[in-house]
Amino acid sequence: MKQLLSFLLLGLFSFSWAQKIDKFPFEYSSERMEKVLVDVENKFKIKYSYLDSIVAQKKITLPKRKYSLKEINESIELQTSLKITQIDNRFYTISKVQDSIRNYQLKEIIIEGFVAQGINKTNEKFIIYPQKVETLPGVTDADILLSLQQLPGVKSPNETATGLHVRGGTSDQNLILWDGIRLYHPGHLFGMISGINPNVNQTVNYYNKSTNPKFGERISSVIDIKTSDVITDKVKGKAGINALNADLYFQIPIIKKKLGLQLSGRKSFTEWWQSPTFNQLADKVFQNTNFNDFDNQNQFDFEDYSAKINFIPSNKTSISVTGIVIDNNLNFINEVPNYSVNNQKMNIINYGYSFNWTQKYSDSFTQKMLLFYSSYDFDYEKRQQFSTTQFEAYRKLNRIVDSGAELNFSNVFSDNLSLDFGYQLFGNDASHLFSSFNQDIGFDLSLMQLNTINHIGYSFLKYKIKDWDLHGGARYNWYGKLRIGSFEPRIFIQKQLTDHFIWQTTYERKSQILSQVRENEANDLSLENYVWVISKNGDNPIQKGNQFTTGLIFKKNNWVVDIDLYYKTIKGITSFSFGFSNQFDTAVRSGNGFTKGIDVLVQKSSPTWRAWVTYTYQDSQNRFEDVNEYNYFQINSNVKHAFNASFNKKWNLFSVTLGWFIHSGKPFSSLNSDNQIATFNSERLPIYHRLDISAIYQLRETKSTNLKIGLSLYNLYNRKSIISKELERRYEDLADYSVPKYSIQDYYSLGITPNLFLRYTF
Repeated sequence: MKQLLSFLLLGLFSFSWAQKIDKFPFEYSSERMEKVLVDVENKFKIKYSYLDSIVAQKKITLPKRKYSLKEINESIELQTSLKITQIDNRFYTISKVQDSIRNYQLKEIIIEGFVAQGINKTNEKFIIYPQKVETLPGVTDADILLSLQQLPGVKSPNETATGLHVRGGTSDQNLILWDGIRLYHPGHLFGMISGINPNVNQTVNYYNKSTNPKFGERISSVIDIKTSDVITDKVKGKAGINALNADLYFQIPIIKKKLGLQLSGRKSFTEWWQSPTFNQLADKVFQNTNFNDFDNQNQFDFEDYSAKINFIPSNKTSISVTGIVIDNNLNFINEVPNYSVNNQKMNIINYGYSFNWTQKYSDSFTQKMLLFYSSYDFDYEKRQQFSTTQFEAYRKLNRIVDSGAELNFSNVFSDNLSLDFGYQLFGNDASHLFSSFNQDIGFDLSLMQLNTINHIGYSFLKYKIKDWDLHGGARYNWYGKLRIGSFEPRIFIQKQLTDHFIWQTTYERKSQILSQVRENEANDLSLENYVWVISKNGDNPIQKGNQFTTGLIFKKNNWVVDIDLYYKTIKGITSFSFGFSNQFDTAVRSGNGFTKGIDVLVQKSSPTWRAWVTYTYQDSQNRFEDVNEYNYFQINSNVKHAFNASFNKKWNLFSVTLGWFIHSGKPFSSLNSDNQIATFNSERLPIYHRLDISAIYQLRETKSTNLKIGLSLYNLYNRKSIISKELERRYEDLADYSVPKYSIQDYYSLGITPNLFLRYTF
């Protein structure tokens, strides 16, 4: 035993010693620092930890010869004025030199590795690099929208990726942009997974407060996704597969450092093989419907594709053209022997294009122009065939065409003062049609088409003085068809109280003209009973929101404590928008609401492990005319208490993350003995909790290739929880048409759901 221990110690010592004195040949001429670091990591079997922003513009030159790791690090420090610090035998950190760290962090990154490596927090937003995010509990392959749910204040009460409720807002109140293209259905499998391929090289900017006034259109959060503008020096790619789909991504240089092409595609195989993962998701999604037993005849499938051309004619000009398609299809047949065949078909497609042009006129003045077009189409048909000539059918259509142009300018007067301003022109066209027909006659149940042209101007001033960081700006929207204007101030104040404490306070006002309302027609596809509509005077007014926040951030010795309090108010909501009533209730009631809450994060990290705890308290209430005597009551998605404890551990090539989630149940309305509503959302469901785990193992890692395998288990102990109770209108006799009666339908959480992925980068 002693001999074995001595041998292991000698081996570790020898490895450490060899790592310091080994030399390898290197030669670079003004090469990007990011590429140099990757080469050094592969040669010396080490890892650098750094912020992308501090190495992005750095170039490294090394004459051709053999270098030791120490010599490489010294050369990098000399050429970049950065500091490389050794953590242990394998891990190194890269940072700005000590005399500028404080100023840099105050202006840019406040928290690096917020929750996980690859997620950073600046003074005004969160930045997520999906390709660098570590394993997150229960998340397969760095799903962008599921990753956001790890942050405090972001909830999905119905366990979907796309159903993000941010600080009391609904999912349609989140603005989701992909290279400037508006996304209205960013999900697959009825929102259970993100429709945005996480393996495309991209950066996600997430705003939940102090939103830059160049963003508007929604009153809750902004998820601004930017794909890479880098033109690689050779063909690079990624390929992957999991239990639901397979995907490919390529970066192809056409003209060296001038012109490049990016292509991505992801396709499900659920129509050919229904994996245990798909069956679990389908059981959850299609509960309380007549959709079951998917096979080669009854199918659900999805796909998404994107393409981008980057053109850099000079170091002052950058041009890109982007396109994206997100597509979902359902085809299901139920046959009743000797009676009828029921066929339901659904297609949801969201596609768009954008043109981005950045022109740098000087070191201080930059212009950006965006042209975009986005289209969303929802087509659902239920057809009951009694014979070759007799049938009854119901059809629902919802379409949005969204296009516009932006001209944005940025002027940096000094390191402490900058000004952004611009003009935007948006056009929205939204329509829907509900129709019922048979072989003899057809009639429209609901038909609406509205359009509007909106003019927007904004300005945003950033000023830093000593330990104060001040942002102030405003956005003005002119809604042409409504002849209504909206002035939206945005204010951000940050103070470095001590070396370890930062105080922030913000205020913002927003408005929203395009939103989802609950449809008032019946169909079996109850999980898609919302339609997008444009606001109009009267029944569906413009929604307006105000948010005030204040909070403290503490950082010391790899500890982070982030506390943020907020208060939000919303005006112009309708009973349809928040869906507290049943889908057959045709009365539209206007109202207002408020949300007050607190988000807390406590985190401790080291080079090989990270632990974090988040807690959110939220109280969201609405009131409506002629409902509940105009008293406030809880909204359907009001989860008052939410707690999460997670732990990540790395062992060389292996990484595992465990997360436990618990929150109070959603509220629901109670019925009296006559099956009529007795109280509005006064009851609450039982406590919800689950345990998730994810793991990744690096099978192979070389200079040019990377092969890894990953496993995730959602709801490890398979707890079934009621996640919602929905009211459905009952019609048992003629009296029920004048005096409504209801029944309650229970919806349950997702059971234990495994997923496995294999990913190859080359």
